[in-house]
Amino acid sequence: MSQKTVTYKAFSEILCPQYPFARLLVLFMSLAVFTVLLCALNFVFREFYIDRFISQTALAATAHKDEYIDIYTVGLRFDAKLAYLMMLPAVAISFFALVHEVFYRPIVKIIAAWVGVCAFTMMTLTLANMNCLGAYGYPLTLDQVQAFFADPSSALAKFPIFFDVIMTLFVTILFVGLWQRLTMIFSTSSLWHTEGWINWLIVLCCFCGLMWTSAQTSITSTTPLTVSAAKISKEPMINYLVMNAPISVLWSDKLGVLGQPQTPSQDTNP
Repeated sequence: MSQKTVTYKAFSEILCPQYPFARLLVLFMSLAVFTVLLCALNFVFREFYIDRFISQTALAATAHKDEYIDIYTVGLRFDAKLAYLMMLPAVAISFFALVHEVFYRPIVKIIAAWVGVCAFTMMTLTLANMNCLGAYGYPLTLDQVQAFFADPSSALAKFPIFFDVIMTLFVTILFVGLWQRLTMIFSTSSLWHTEGWINWLIVLCCFCGLMWTSAQTSITSTTPLTVSAAKISKEPMINYLVMNAPISVLWSDKLGVLGQPQTPSQDTNP
């Protein structure tokens, strides 16, 4: 007798548990998956950062091994902070799943759309940040983002963006597909088939621990995350590679503590 096989597709439907609290936890754990994917994506970005702005420059001769390690380890703190900020809207809407199962599928679609928006924003800002670092030696700032929206054609004319657009769309679709697949597989767990309150509370504690750790505020941490945490070197460029692009834009008015490089308004040519 042949055994029936189950095929998981990237955009297969995320199952709806019978119990209200289980539905909430599935949504919470989907956000934990989002956090892991976001941190993994930024890890890959930093590989490109290091290769382009350290390995292929004169900094390769002066950068210390500890600084390479700090780029990843300290950078992870900024990634966790970003994930926390991005999760908050999805966490708030997830509580409606407790009301009735009829709200579950619309909530899943809303969270999926939000995950896509976050991935698209991350890709767009990161590629723009790489262009700014290459052209000006300074990260993308809020002023530059505002200048782009004020005059997009002028800003786009400075950089070749065809590859950036293709890469942004590809990675965004891949990111959402991975999130959907992993969440769907997680939703099929037998953990949600019975009212196992002890196991459910363990899952809830794990997710709350993730949120608490990622927040990194004066309430949740003895060392609240600030821009100065990214100052791991005497070289400003190395410091700029620590933060992810969205956080760099969000805290762009405080980047001066990382060094005194040439500003974007100045001509980079001698």
